[in-house]
Amino acid sequence: MLSAPSSPSLSTEEQEQILQTIEMFEVITQANPQDCQSMDILKDAYQRVGKQTEALSVARKLADTYVELGQFSAAMLEYEGILQKEPDNAEVIMALGDVEEKLQKSGQLKPNGHTSVSSSPAPAPGTIAPPSSINLDFRTIASDGGTLMTTPATMRPDGSIGGMRLAMQAEQLNINMADDGNEALAKFLIQHRLVTEEVVSSALERVQKKNKDLGPNVMATSLVDEISRRGAIETETLLAGIVERSKFPYIPLEYYDFDRSVVKMLPESLSIGRLIVPFDIISRTVMVAMANPFDVLGKEAVQQLLDYSVQWHLCSPQAIMKVLGDTFTGAKK
Repeated sequence: MLSAPSSPSLSTEEQEQILQTIEMFEVITQANPQDCQSMDILKDAYQRVGKQTEALSVARKLADTYVELGQFSAAMLEYEGILQKEPDNAEVIMALGDVEEKLQKSGQLKPNGHTSVSSSPAPAPGTIAPPSSINLDFRTIASDGGTLMTTPATMRPDGSIGGMRLAMQAEQLNINMADDGNEALAKFLIQHRLVTEEVVSSALERVQKKNKDLGPNVMATSLVDEISRRGAIETETLLAGIVERSKFPYIPLEYYDFDRSVVKMLPESLSIGRLIVPFDIISRTVMVAMANPFDVLGKEAVQQLLDYSVQWHLCSPQAIMKVLGDTFTGAKK
């Protein structure tokens, strides 16, 4: 277990929660070395508990990764942030000079040293957001008075969590929720030969029948779960195959100490009907677990309802159903 310096602005419980996040995102960034958003979260968590050496190390990896991906303006911001703490770091000074030269050649760096690059456009629906699509507001570290789970900007006067557009109910969403993404997931599984077409088609048909007319408080059936139930492949093996081929971040939610108030940021009908769970907040980013990463309309609904940047994670359907069952009274499989 990690230990951290004592921080007067954090309670013992808050420090433990941040250390848990650090352990999880260390694993995620090791498995996905170009996952810039996860590196940013890890850096922020280190800073929150006063681990500046580790935070600077992650910042350097993040800057170098931005360079590898051709995101030079983002890399410049990271290098400049490092130099504020280590002004004599020769390697970073040289790296920053190389990045500035590249930006000047491309016309993106003005003579006064400011970039003329606008923030990157949002990714197309259904695609995994590349590092260049990160909202730069996320780079702001939560100020004193907030915690890993909530920040001053997202706390209501009564101490509950804000951020949801309360005037908008699930039935008012400006999208058609008929497509749950299971057909897209089925095609993915078949194309990548993770499961035979016969098994996938049979499981898809059963899932569509079960989910067609869900009763109140009844959780949706997951295609991954249905395939596993039929004995074709273990859930863990199937999820590992999806992660390996899609590069979609994975979260072992069953080991995560979630906050029910965060889970309840989405309407119950949306969460149990799509197996989608918000489970943590860091600064202005909500981390959301989902059973089907190809549920494009579910993602759009969440983004319309939450006034945050969203980081998506694939998760075991059983782990999501456990969280939903523990959070919403009456929710049943």
